[in-house]
Amino acid sequence: MSNQGERSESEADVANFVQLFTTHERRIRAFLFTLLCDRDSVDEVMQNVSTVLWKKFDELDDPSGFLKWAYVIARFEVLTYRRKLARDRLVLDEGLITTLAEEYVSDDHALDVEDRIRYLSDCMSHLQEPDRNLLVSAYACGTPINRVAEKHSLSVNRLYKLLGRLRRALKQCVETKLKPS
Repeated sequence: MSNQGERSESEADVANFVQLFTTHERRIRAFLFTLLCDRDSVDEVMQNVSTVLWKKFDELDDPSGFLKWAYVIARFEVLTYRRKLARDRLVLDEGLITTLAEEYVSDDHALDVEDRIRYLSDCMSHLQEPDRNLLVSAYACGTPINRVAEKHSLSVNRLYKLLGRLRRALKQCVETKLKPS
């Protein structure tokens, strides 16, 4: 009798976990996109996050706190992943990851971040290739800005102005796409 009771409890835990995880999986993935640079990294870390969430699910006291709890676990998994790739020059600084994670969790607009990422990717695809390369060089590679300017035969001041113009254009493009039609 107690085996059957334990099994029903276990089945209920599995059902609760699956429901909570599937409800919040897209938000957790969007959160990871803010901390990692590419889809492959997000997929790898997401796999680790889901495993850790399941292993520690019995430690979660209040199911309504699942998403915040998942963000904390995801942040730690990103830090672990980052340490594993520490020799890679594309890795973000741990302090920056922590700051981004805290800002994401406290930002009410984070809920639409997945749409923003999708729209940003679409807007980036409409840029001229040299502009797209300039943005990637400046923001995705971790190269000091003076080296990026040198690589593109620009002064640092001119580079900042170009990046500002491109950021404003991308922001306007994304905001236009976010407006209800």
